Amino acid sequence: MEERQMVIRNWQDATPTVGHETALIWSIFRQKGSAGLSEEEAPMLAASGFTLHMMQSRKAGDYHMHDDKEQIYYFTRGHGKMKIDDEIYPVEPGDAVHLPPYTYHQLINDSDDWIEHILVTVPVG
Repeated sequence: MEERQMVIRNWQDATPTVGHETALIWSIFRQKGSAGLSEEEAPMLAASGFTLHMMQSRKAGDYHMHDDKEQIYYFTRGHGKMKIDDEIYPVEPGDAVHLPPYTYHQLINDSDDWIEHILVTVPVG
């Protein structure tokens, strides 16, 4: 049996990237074996991503879906909206949104402040 190692990692130690056109993304943890990542950066056995996302005021991401994963958005700061399968829903700190595969979604920050959320991504199938 492989020895398991606990990992503590601060989000500020991750290098940010831009994704979904307008979001700043810090990949705190990725799935074990992810190309180019250390064991500290990619310790997860099942989930493929645990990331912090921030979006500036008056911005929106792209409208998209994933056929091979489910996601959970957990909002920690700011107020905005999520477009989910052509319906618009308000989101605020404390809200958690589960998106099964094949669910179209888009984050919309229609406020004057940043919006922040944790995103958990898990492959399916």
